[in-house]
Amino acid sequence: MKLSNVTDQHIKAYCGITDDDSGLYLLCADAAKAFIIAYTGLDEAEIDENEDITLAYLIIVKDMYSNRDYAVDKTGINPTAAQILDSHRRNLV
Repeated sequence: MKLSNVTDQHIKAYCGITDDDSGLYLLCADAAKAFIIAYTGLDEAEIDENEDITLAYLIIVKDMYSNRDYAVDKTGINPTAAQILDSHRRNLV
């Protein structure tokens, strides 16, 4: 599935969200997409060409939504998401 085909229902299902009237998950979704673009150096059309990026996107959205506390146990990006995104990265220095 391409990233452009991901719906709110897909995001809610993946994140286990049953009642978020605030729409906070949408902020996380927008931030996740921006993060992927910055991390890989790809533009929005290019990230849509790679269906594996959709999984990384959902992982990052869930991570952002679930870890909203001030302190978390881990730092950095989820290893699965990092591996997917690294395979498409253009701006690796």
